[in-house]
Amino acid sequence: MISVPQIIVMIIAGIGAFIGMSKQKEGATWGQPLAIVCAIIAIVAALWSAIGTMTGAPSKQAGEREIEFQKVQTRKLGMHLAEKYAGSKAIVIKDPFNTDASRPNPLLDGLKAGIGSSIQIVAEVFPPLPAGYNEGGEGEMMAPMETWYTAKVMQDILKNANVDYDMVITCIVLPAGGLIHLKGKKVVFAGGSPYEYAAAIANGLVVAAVTYKPDAEYDDKPVPSDLQVAFDKRYVLITTDNIKEVAGKYAELFKQN
Repeated sequence: MISVPQIIVMIIAGIGAFIGMSKQKEGATWGQPLAIVCAIIAIVAALWSAIGTMTGAPSKQAGEREIEFQKVQTRKLGMHLAEKYAGSKAIVIKDPFNTDASRPNPLLDGLKAGIGSSIQIVAEVFPPLPAGYNEGGEGEMMAPMETWYTAKVMQDILKNANVDYDMVITCIVLPAGGLIHLKGKKVVFAGGSPYEYAAAIANGLVVAAVTYKPDAEYDDKPVPSDLQVAFDKRYVLITTDNIKEVAGKYAELFKQN
């Protein structure tokens, strides 16, 4: 039987997931992580009474499931890129909060599995965290990423990589005004939000983007073994070829003029 505290936790987590998805659509970098964390909390709370004797197991299983889904997200994207843009040389912009090689990085792992040897990743870069962040401790509040990850910072980290490249795959949202500085490159969104970039996708400035579907399914079932089935459960791949179809079905993914 589900207890009152469990119900309260599930309700709060559900609200948090809704807010996270809404903010992701508006371009906020923290929207997707918030939605994922809240979804995990809601699933764990729902499962706790059924398998309460397995202390710690629900949380672990939910976390592992979410990691696998994130790998599915970028593996499918990587396979698309490998098919369409084989021979490209890519710089990957990573999440600055997950750069420790000893920690799981499912978005990057899935991407590499998907592209295989068809696309060469010539550099992995990330914007530096604000001064004092590490010294102050991760528990302290910090300014939103959009206030310190600027177009100038993006230009600097790409320039400092000192490599030849024709593709930029970003696992985080582009900074304001960043896209104009990537003219001539094939830009790919492996993370972040395509909310403000419908026109850029239609015009081929952004060649591919993957994001959560508004009708994504969250449950406690194992990740489907079929990659396409697993991907379709939560994500949508947006390209120049299908942007009109996607925008027609999921208008809320894009900013309306």
